[in-house]
Amino acid sequence: MRRTAFATISCLLALLIISYTVFRFRQAVHTNANLIIVVLDAARADHIGCYGYPRPTTPNIDLLAQESVLFQKHYCQVPFTTPSTASLFTGQHADTHLVIYPTLEHEEPQETMAAVMGERGFDTALFSSTPCASPVMGVGTHFAETYYRTRMPEDGPGFSPKSLLLQFRAWLDEHADRRFFAYVHFIPPHSPYEQPSDMTALFAGKDPPGYDPATLTPWHFEFPVYEGQRRPGLADPLPVPEWLNLYDANLHYGDWAVGELVQMLQTKGLLDNTVLVITADHGEAFGEHGYIWHPQAIHQEVARIPLLIRFPHGRNRHVVASPTQTIDLFPTICDLFRIPIPDGVQGASLLSLIEGKDPRERAYAVTTSFDPRKYMVRTDRFALLLYEDPTWRALYDLDADPEERRNIIADRPDEAERLHRMFQQYVETQPRQPNAVLGGWGAQEETPTNEGLPADVKEQLKALGYVQ
Repeated sequence: MRRTAFATISCLLALLIISYTVFRFRQAVHTNANLIIVVLDAARADHIGCYGYPRPTTPNIDLLAQESVLFQKHYCQVPFTTPSTASLFTGQHADTHLVIYPTLEHEEPQETMAAVMGERGFDTALFSSTPCASPVMGVGTHFAETYYRTRMPEDGPGFSPKSLLLQFRAWLDEHADRRFFAYVHFIPPHSPYEQPSDMTALFAGKDPPGYDPATLTPWHFEFPVYEGQRRPGLADPLPVPEWLNLYDANLHYGDWAVGELVQMLQTKGLLDNTVLVITADHGEAFGEHGYIWHPQAIHQEVARIPLLIRFPHGRNRHVVASPTQTIDLFPTICDLFRIPIPDGVQGASLLSLIEGKDPRERAYAVTTSFDPRKYMVRTDRFALLLYEDPTWRALYDLDADPEERRNIIADRPDEAERLHRMFQQYVETQPRQPNAVLGGWGAQEETPTNEGLPADVKEQLKALGYVQ
């Protein structure tokens, strides 16, 4: 009897402690914390140390991971900077917000992350090394201040994070005593891979971890070097191993930028008064499924991206294994700062996962890419690839085949049908419905164009490989 009573009291005390900890955690974030979201352009999760990569590509991010909530299965909505950034800011799929590269035909929805934070007294600013994540492409239009490529001094042929850090430091000097929300978008590890020479030397000439030419499509054993990447000493075409080495070196450059930003916050005494988010807009492909770069790809190498959230004083550090997606970040921020989630948001708050109270699997994540239009629906274990041509569809078991190489759709038709029903649920919520993928029903698809873009923006997109 006494043991039963003692056990009951112990459980009640544990619940009280957990409840009090959660209350203090939410109260600290709500009352005085700032928010900084850092994006590394084209950073694939499986090349980051805290996600299991054996190379020392990301020492600063790895240290942050020890004090953060790390989301193990986090996916982008679109492997393309502009629509992916729009999804982050709006909490909507691209088939809803329609801010899709390279068109300026659709305006950013009114209720974005910057808009709601600004309405509640936060100073808001966007810093971006690429025009693809800036108001010039129709995203980030609600930030009070914006600093992006076409509005910063020339910094040579590359898109160096150093100039962006200088702009951020100057802004922080003026706003450190006020509550703020800053979005900082670094170009590394996105090509053209113009990191300092000492970083290039870290991996040059070495065999990348896990590189197996037998798994790559033969015509991608060497990559063509497009105009924006050409420079002295760079072979054309370049073998895949050296592309991977350059990518890892450039990822190291992005990690350096993260370390510099964290140091700024520590110096000003702001790190432990800030919710710091580290993520990416998409990953990068090196021929794994017959694609190079990212805009047309859709598999793990471009869809699975990092997400780390460091709370003040490194609270709540743990790993979340449930699948999550970019559109979940906006409602999560709203929940953290006690802001009502706008009606148009399609993501789900991650707060219960962050607090460790909801270990249940989340239903599914949806990633899409264009030209041709295709979709990937992922649950905790399976991934269903949907093309207009049914013979191209594929099902992957992510537990047994995390790199999505073995199509088991013929062996598991039940699972394929279950994920297809999830996709139908997704379709029903989208204004622009993928009629070709589901057999000819739904709204008419639109064909984006790059008409109307300023000439200097087209040149910058050409340097990044988006415009030929």
